[in-house]
Amino acid sequence: MDQTPSFNRALVEKYDRPGPRYTSYPTAPQFHQAFAIDDYRRAAQETNEAAEPKPLSVYIHIPFCKSLCYYCACNKIITHKTERAVEYLEYLKREIQMQAALFDRSRKLTQLHLGGGTPTYFTSEQLADLMATLHQAFNMDDSDSHEFSLEVDPRTVTPEQIHGLRKLGFNRLSFGVQDFDEQVQIAVNRIQTEEQTRELVQAARDAKFKSISVDLIYGLPLQTVDSFDATLDKIIDIRPDRIAAYSYAHLPDLVRAQKLIRPEDMPPPERKLELLELTIKRLTDAGYVYIGMDHF
Repeated sequence: MDQTPSFNRALVEKYDRPGPRYTSYPTAPQFHQAFAIDDYRRAAQETNEAAEPKPLSVYIHIPFCKSLCYYCACNKIITHKTERAVEYLEYLKREIQMQAALFDRSRKLTQLHLGGGTPTYFTSEQLADLMATLHQAFNMDDSDSHEFSLEVDPRTVTPEQIHGLRKLGFNRLSFGVQDFDEQVQIAVNRIQTEEQTRELVQAARDAKFKSISVDLIYGLPLQTVDSFDATLDKIIDIRPDRIAAYSYAHLPDLVRAQKLIRPEDMPPPERKLELLELTIKRLTDAGYVYIGMDHF
């Protein structure tokens, strides 16, 4: 049976409503102050007492960035003061110890993700220190069947560092690209070359990473169907294992950095739909499987 998705513009327009981000669960509106520390401890203990306790998954947020991307709504700290990362790492190591104490040591940690911010703001030595702390605190799965992933800013990493990440146990990488078009990059204050991405993707392949992903964003200022089509051409040629194509949410009243984007540069809603339709068609025609939620 043909599994190729069909793009139904009328259906998208009918159900186009604002809602919480689906990139985390539970979503933000479900968090409330009534859920206290004792509730958290009790919930953790209940998972230990399950008939078959599940393996553990850990997300670690490293908020630091050296420059501000105007579109970004993530929790971030823009700074060149690297000593702040030193202090943060020490607190992070204490938090890891406290969290690990809540879960039975017999439960393996099989999924780990470092996001940001820019996880590669940490030096290679700091990342090694972080991983050593995790190995000491948790029962880490040392087989390569685990999923240990990291978000990478191609502007901040060398091929040698990519190989170093593999030696630390990471086997999945996600490269932030967003768009290769120079005018779009200038509009969002994120300048990076196609060559940087190509070099690092090749380094990741040479280092035997199991999964290499690239992030794109459609709906950014100054994007056109033709310009984004050119970016898709390059991404298809680079051939990552996975591609995430996120819809840009322009909320300048909530995200202060987005006020730096000129309103007249924003694509109209109908163009965003054209960009989404283009992305689905180009990537599925290139052999990618659309698995939903912006992921291929």
